[in-house]
Amino acid sequence: MVADQPAQDYGAASKMSEHLHGRRILTMAGGTAISRGTGLVRVLVLAWVLGFSPLADAYNLANTVPNMLFDLVLGGILSATFIPVFVERLAIDGERRAWRSISSVVSAALVLLVIASALAWCFAPFIIDGFTFLQHNTSAASRVLLVKERAASTLFLRWFVPQIFFYGVIGISTALLNIRHKFAAGAWAPVVNNIICIAVLIWFHLVEPNPTLSRAGQGDDITWLALGTTLGVAVQLIVMFPSLARSDLGRLRFRMDLKDPAVRAVGRLGSWTLGVVVSNQLSLYVVLAFAFGTGGKGPVSAYTYGWSFMQMPYAVVVVSVLSVLTPQLAALATAQDFTALTQRLSMGLRQSLVIILPCTVILVVLAQPIVGILLNHNHATGSLMVGRVLAILAIGLPGFTVFQLGVRGLQSLQRAREVFALYALENLLTIAFCLLIGRHSIAGLTGAISLAYSISALVAMALLAHHQVVIFPTLWSKYIRRSLTASLAMGIVMAAAYATVNWNEGVLLILRTLVAGVAGLGAYAMVAFLGPRNARPSANLRG
Repeated sequence: MVADQPAQDYGAASKMSEHLHGRRILTMAGGTAISRGTGLVRVLVLAWVLGFSPLADAYNLANTVPNMLFDLVLGGILSATFIPVFVERLAIDGERRAWRSISSVVSAALVLLVIASALAWCFAPFIIDGFTFLQHNTSAASRVLLVKERAASTLFLRWFVPQIFFYGVIGISTALLNIRHKFAAGAWAPVVNNIICIAVLIWFHLVEPNPTLSRAGQGDDITWLALGTTLGVAVQLIVMFPSLARSDLGRLRFRMDLKDPAVRAVGRLGSWTLGVVVSNQLSLYVVLAFAFGTGGKGPVSAYTYGWSFMQMPYAVVVVSVLSVLTPQLAALATAQDFTALTQRLSMGLRQSLVIILPCTVILVVLAQPIVGILLNHNHATGSLMVGRVLAILAIGLPGFTVFQLGVRGLQSLQRAREVFALYALENLLTIAFCLLIGRHSIAGLTGAISLAYSISALVAMALLAHHQVVIFPTLWSKYIRRSLTASLAMGIVMAAAYATVNWNEGVLLILRTLVAGVAGLGAYAMVAFLGPRNARPSANLRG
């Protein structure tokens, strides 16, 4: 027993655990950083090839739907229930019996994915019509344009539908690897997907330099673009096979037993999670439908690109932390060790916010030049729609981070009903704010999202505190205070440096942005690392 071990042995074990935890986060962060970096390049190439055009909106809308449907059918349930249930079965039943149960869960999930993919292919035209019905056309030309946009979206969607199945198998594979404490494959596999899509987009640009909606129903080029996009997801799954083969998953079999206790546990927890997913997708549907209805030059693409940029720091930092923490949180919750659970979740919150806060300030202050350089051919002469979307979404990034950490803590406690209530609140707030301030403005739509997540984050922490997991004090820990102070100083210096000159195009815009960024980072370093010695962040984040 731990109580009988010498104190130094326990301390050594604790340090070893933290060392392994840190290594796993670095592995995840490295893979996720490269993955998101190549994903960013993919967004840049997509904007370069398709621009902010009706064809770009058709592509981006159709490429978003498989993710929505995957989340609706399995994705949300998978992330919320599979790892906690698998860890619980392994702890209670042992390897032999647990893998029979895990096989039943995986088999049922695969059958569900096949059925969902088939239905989505059949109903693709109706799905697209549901997203575009808010577009009001007052002229014959605009009505013709809408018909073409719907046709192109439907064509893309039918080629993208297999992604539902591939994403499902990728999610299942990642969960199986995570319970074996293997995180690298899931983090690095998307890199291959991004590289393939970048190559396909560049090829498409070479053969179709000026693509239009009128060409969407003619020739094979559009078809190959759609097929290549889905091929990237398929290869993402294939490159995970070697890691799966080395992970002692040999007892996994196709086994349909809907009465298995693990299947029932997933069903019990998943019933609430399904409600979460439905509310999430309803909220996203409202945002996309309103965005499409605002008209203008590529509003759906502007939202898609802005969201992708905002997600970069979250995906690299927070997703890496959460992926490593989730099996640990599940094990601690199963053991009802609420003290250790609080410590682990608080550590994850500190590790996340210390990085997220300065990233938030950078994105808010430099949103317009970043978008101008990367997506608008080095021009930032006006207020770019994507820049507005990015800046407003970035304001809500800390709240989004805290919200996601709170949800993961509740999921580890298997509080599915409360997770549903929390998501329902967040999505109701999003829809309500969209109706109040976002019906005719893309800025209002993105502001509704940031505001809803920030309010819901506070509620998430209150729910955790109700279950003896108190992380409120972590928000005002010395590390986060120091990072917040340094970030605010960085923002002031960065904004002042950027405003000193009026270079809005070409190399001078890049130089202006770099100077502002370097000045801001210098201010951050001075405040964060040159302050009083007892307030300096250290490698040990337990204090």
